Amino acid sequence: MIGERGQHLIAGTFHSIFARLMRQEGRNIDLDPNFTIMDTDDRRKLIRSILKEMGVTSSDTKPSAVEYRISDAKNSLISPEDYLKRARRPIEYTTAKVYEIYQRRIRKMNGLDFDDLLIRPLEAFENFPNFLDRLRNRFRYVMVDEYQDTNRVQYLLVKAIAEGSGNICVVGDDDQAIYGWRGATVRNILDFKTDWPETKIIKLEQNYRSTKPILDTAWSVIHHNVQRHPKKLWTEREQGELIEVISAPSDEAEALRFVAVIDDLHRLQKIPYNHFAILYRTNSQSLLFEQALRSTQIPYSVIGGLRFYERKEIKDILAYLRVILNPADDVSLMRIINYPPRLIGKSLVEELLGRARADDISMSEALMLTVQEEEIPLRQQKALREFVRLLESFRGFANENSFSELVVYVVSEIGMKERLTKEDKDDPSRAESKRENIDTLITDVARFAESSPDGTLLDFLEQVALVADTDSLDETKDRINLLTIHSAKGLEFPVVLVGGLEEGLLPLNPPDGSDPDVQEERRLFYVAATRAMDRLYLGNARSRMRWGTTHYYESSRFLDEIPKELQKNGISPKSAGEPIRRNVPRKPRQQSSFFDAGQEPVSQTGTGSLKPDQLSKGLLVRHPTFGLGIIVSFQNLGQESRIKVDFDDVGEKMLVLKFARLVLER
Repeated sequence: MIGERGQHLIAGTFHSIFARLMRQEGRNIDLDPNFTIMDTDDRRKLIRSILKEMGVTSSDTKPSAVEYRISDAKNSLISPEDYLKRARRPIEYTTAKVYEIYQRRIRKMNGLDFDDLLIRPLEAFENFPNFLDRLRNRFRYVMVDEYQDTNRVQYLLVKAIAEGSGNICVVGDDDQAIYGWRGATVRNILDFKTDWPETKIIKLEQNYRSTKPILDTAWSVIHHNVQRHPKKLWTEREQGELIEVISAPSDEAEALRFVAVIDDLHRLQKIPYNHFAILYRTNSQSLLFEQALRSTQIPYSVIGGLRFYERKEIKDILAYLRVILNPADDVSLMRIINYPPRLIGKSLVEELLGRARADDISMSEALMLTVQEEEIPLRQQKALREFVRLLESFRGFANENSFSELVVYVVSEIGMKERLTKEDKDDPSRAESKRENIDTLITDVARFAESSPDGTLLDFLEQVALVADTDSLDETKDRINLLTIHSAKGLEFPVVLVGGLEEGLLPLNPPDGSDPDVQEERRLFYVAATRAMDRLYLGNARSRMRWGTTHYYESSRFLDEIPKELQKNGISPKSAGEPIRRNVPRKPRQQSSFFDAGQEPVSQTGTGSLKPDQLSKGLLVRHPTFGLGIIVSFQNLGQESRIKVDFDDVGEKMLVLKFARLVLER
């Protein structure tokens, strides 16, 4: 648009721009411009090797934990020396030592990791003032988009360069700052005028997307945040449908009601499928929506993630189930014969497949013939025989037990969860997500068995197979959109349905059991609501099945903040019906996730008191307030141990051992 002068403009991400600048200026800032950019895998391998040299095993210290701490230290501009001075815990002393060796080695390798691409220029500003002067003269105008998503280092880089001319323009919306979990800080945009007193603030409050009821709904929630610039969006689209709150008795019912809404609008008002979006807080929520859409043969696409049954860990288990039912299924057998690894090499698998093709028999038959022969090495022969015995034990179990029990048995016998933990040992959150997917599959099979008393494992597998076939045959792009709220940022849809508005889900409780960052969670709701152009539906479930057990939840506080006059049904979700469970008081919002307000630590030395070394899943315990409960998960940290207990009367609670006053129930 501006002609040849546009050729001299530099635009790009922070990392790409400063990588380019450091290559151009390398010789002037004591940096070889031919540096290597280390990716995440390179960094993890180096940290793992340093820990090994130090004699630290992964069972003592997780490499991923050290990696996270080093990255956090770098982005907080803390040197290895300063980190050591601040260290107080064993993990921090270990990290300090690894950090020092790591930095020395990557510099010797002439490498820069992802963090260094921004930290090294910042260091060069201080050590080589001429470098900063050159950048200030070159970049007389600095513009930053999505400024609410910048972190501390990015803020300092921008500030240093723009101080030369004072010409800085940033665009952003503090109400859409939803990436605090990856280092972004909303303070950068909130405190902008403090750094630049002469700032002219232009509020872009007119919204061209949504109707007034939708904008008023979003504002009714977001204006409760304390950390925000005061503003309220308005629109010329004054008329519009009121929002609808769908309060369902269960997560399955929530999904079915969402699909009923979609089906009605599609049939009666001819709204195309691709005008709909179902948004959710976590990826694991997609399964029930997928199932409900499949049951009515409505096409859909999962944006930003795999469909549930396309995930590797799920396909691996389904392959076992198919081979149990049909030994001649060569494709499934090929998938599982060496997974988890069992010393059956690739060459032997190829020999088995070749024999099957040559003799015109199934691979399973070729396998049975081969285990009887002496030509193959003893180690491989033993591995094949153990695999055959494993499949035979599965078939024997299937003859005596229900197919839902069979799935649990298969997962246990092949050590699937342990294997996933080992494979993703450097990324615990990824491993945990995969294990949750396994639990979701187990729950799904149990749900299928409950809803279809005469159904069989073959029926279940056939349903899954037909779904895949239907999807592959449907080539139209007119599909329902399924995606997380984070993935939806920047997008818009005529009809938006947001699921899971419950305490613990939206707002989401952190994995460590601490209190949620309600302000960021409220911003996340704001982003979800403002994706809608014409219609907005908000759903919540009073019960959800997790780990094969039904748990009950309180509706989200965000629903309470929406005036009834904005709701089509005009009913507060809390008055729409209580869980079908006796004596289940709702948890007070002011109560801590870990212990009762004002509760003092109690000694664990009394008779029957639960001690750290006694922690075990399934243990029956008693709490003086909550009554009887079963431990469902825990983090063994001594007296600081976090324990999740499912109480008979009040559902799940996260507790700290030294405050919990738990006693063993004999």
